[in-house]
Amino acid sequence: MSVLDVDAGLAELVPAEQRPQARQATGATILRYGTGPWREAERDVIERARGGYGMLVVDGLLLRRVGVGGRHAAELLGPGDLLRPWQLDAESALDVEWTWRVVSPTRIAMLDARWMARAAHWPQLGAELAGRAMSRAVRLVTSMAIAQQPKLDMRLWLLFWELADRYGRVHPDGIHLELPLTHEVLSHLAGARRPSVSGALTRLAQDGRLLRSGRHWVLSGERPVPDALPV
Repeated sequence: MSVLDVDAGLAELVPAEQRPQARQATGATILRYGTGPWREAERDVIERARGGYGMLVVDGLLLRRVGVGGRHAAELLGPGDLLRPWQLDAESALDVEWTWRVVSPTRIAMLDARWMARAAHWPQLGAELAGRAMSRAVRLVTSMAIAQQPKLDMRLWLLFWELADRYGRVHPDGIHLELPLTHEVLSHLAGARRPSVSGALTRLAQDGRLLRSGRHWVLSGERPVPDALPV
């Protein structure tokens, strides 16, 4: 399947008159994964991706959880994110634990060395992929700053707004997040225990700031203002 057919952001970078040729050149193998543990893909898949850009999330959601010294943090990865699982093989002075989980059914495109060579005729595609990697780094730093909030209620509230910037849709009653964010997933993202997260979500609901509507989370009220946050 052509990557341009499943990633509108990349397709828009190619001039209209060049898109038919670019569509043929950017065909890629698409891997499909159901929900559950994702064991960093099969080793042969990882080896095949080496030397290229990596593995591009086409749709779905993945949760990467990292543990150091019994403490864990996590990030949520979705459409447009680039994965390079083999980079976890780098030596580290710390005993780092890495686990992956497919939160919702996911498709991943293999951008291996052959794909990179064919796409080289359109260097703007490579520049966009590099830009997305930088955006992911910025999101990680933002998550680190949110994790510094001492009150879990505020931490979750900021986390939901950060996710809303990327995944939210505006409705008359607020911003809807149609994400499978269970209390367990939120505990990983917020760096808290699940019972504590459940209590904080209840308080946010009582305040009218966050409601659950079917599969949706609904954010009400104004976006958090930095000057109003506790120091």
